[in-house]
Amino acid sequence: MRVPILYLRTTLGAAHDWIFDPNWDIERRCGERRIAEDSLSTTMSYAIAQKLPVLFTLNGGVWADAGCDVPDWDVNDHLEQDIANCQWNEKNEVMPDDFLKHLPGSTDAPELARSLTFNAYATQNRHYKRRNLQAAGRMVMAFAREHPELFIGIALDADTYLNPFFDEKQWYDYNPGTLKQFREWLSGSGAYAGKPPPGVPDLSRYRRRQPLSLAQVRKLAGRPWRTWDEVDPPRSFPREGKPFWEDAWTHEWEVFRRQLVHLHYDDLSQWLVEAGVPKSRIYSSQGFIAPAATAFPFALRIESPSKNYDTGGMSVEGAIPRNGHLGAIVYGQSAVNNIRVEGDANLFATFHRMDPGWAVGEFNTADFRTPKELPSYATGYRALREMFNYGARFASPMAWNGSDGINAGQPGYVSFTAWRNTPLEDAMRDFAVAHAYVPVGSHLWTFGSSRYADPDGWSALAGATLTSGAGYIDVTPRTGEVVLVSPAPLALARGETDLLILGLGTATVETVAVEARTPAGAWIPLAPRRASSELTTTAAGLSVPLAWPAALAVAEQVRVSLRFRDLANPVRIRHIALLPPATVQSSR
Repeated sequence: MRVPILYLRTTLGAAHDWIFDPNWDIERRCGERRIAEDSLSTTMSYAIAQKLPVLFTLNGGVWADAGCDVPDWDVNDHLEQDIANCQWNEKNEVMPDDFLKHLPGSTDAPELARSLTFNAYATQNRHYKRRNLQAAGRMVMAFAREHPELFIGIALDADTYLNPFFDEKQWYDYNPGTLKQFREWLSGSGAYAGKPPPGVPDLSRYRRRQPLSLAQVRKLAGRPWRTWDEVDPPRSFPREGKPFWEDAWTHEWEVFRRQLVHLHYDDLSQWLVEAGVPKSRIYSSQGFIAPAATAFPFALRIESPSKNYDTGGMSVEGAIPRNGHLGAIVYGQSAVNNIRVEGDANLFATFHRMDPGWAVGEFNTADFRTPKELPSYATGYRALREMFNYGARFASPMAWNGSDGINAGQPGYVSFTAWRNTPLEDAMRDFAVAHAYVPVGSHLWTFGSSRYADPDGWSALAGATLTSGAGYIDVTPRTGEVVLVSPAPLALARGETDLLILGLGTATVETVAVEARTPAGAWIPLAPRRASSELTTTAAGLSVPLAWPAALAVAEQVRVSLRFRDLANPVRIRHIALLPPATVQSSR
């Protein structure tokens, strides 16, 4: 199970300086709403009693205080009362927190318009976040030491952005501390030169490779600034004439904004490591939603080109904490791994390449932008297959405040928070059975399930045919030969697999050979042609050992050449799998 613990909201209150309260009383109310739905101690007790592994979402981000304003309890709400602690828009304004209450979300009328600034000079924000996050983290680690089998990990603040929720009607963050940090980042001075004032972190690790002079900044911006204190980021973002995403000065500002988000995730992960949490169990919680049809793919790298929309400072690289892993939030087409990204890979292959330890911290195959569209079993199956086969360590469906699928199509039904009695839940149930005891890091193609047929991207060459059924494929050879080609890109790195499993009747197979395709398109042998009698047969099928040549760093596709004893009749294959080496399995 995954449970949100709002570490800045569930406190002992203003009288006790908002110290984190693990025994929070969930019956405390803000009007008719509970202030928070869960307490840490109750969550841990429930996990122990029910023997349920738990992912703790320690959330102190913009969604953590979105339900209602309770500054006497929530230190986030208290800090937001002082605009010096908040993100400012390009007009140096800070909006009321409920200014965007019309937006959809996991709560009604979410308060998303006012959020805390991430800049290094926001000492109050950093103090309370660090103190309360570490208090919660230490308690979670005490639980993990006593019940290691129940501890999945910790997910950090969800949707860490420079406020993008105004849909380009406002742009963020122009807080004076943020502007000061921007100037220091440009020039490589102050905290970026390893000379931070008291209470400010040393940012020399993040110093630009080539700091800029004031003359260079003037040229980039086209402004006659005479001192560094006059330097100001762009405050208008035109689409006509020279669009803002082609402007060099705007690009510097965008790169800095992405770095701010990255720094914040680095801070959060570092604070947890200081509290004793292993970095292997720390995950970010960043949203990667499919861009609009006219929008550029979102940034993979902090220094990726600018985009033609407000990114909120989001990038894939910036969501990978230095002391943790990427935790992706995906909905709709993103959850099905069917969106445009920079480069030649798909979304999940990109995640795997950039962080093999990535996970899906929150997902639903429904899209909150089209809540009346009800996703099918097929989309649920495909989403889970893609997440597993690209190495996600876990996947957690969005079910907070969720609608019941029985009420689908009725007034008030919210598809993107629905889980129970939905096609996605059905797909997960079947998926869990099919993948029981399959090691993390495997690739497994089950060709659908007992209620759904899917070729899983496999195809047949050399005149053979492939027909998919409910949980199998039938391949019909041509003169006894079948060449099966996997989907691509697999993004398989050397050392990630050393065994191919073919789930078929082994008596039908005469010989088998396996090849891998490099990113350049060359096919390289992984297993020379061998007689099936030389290979091991188990209940799972025929085991084909793979040997990676030194020249092969990454395989984007595999090709399996089979010769059958029957020259013309179809052969049924229940599954195909690529398993990680046993030494890798034992370390996960």
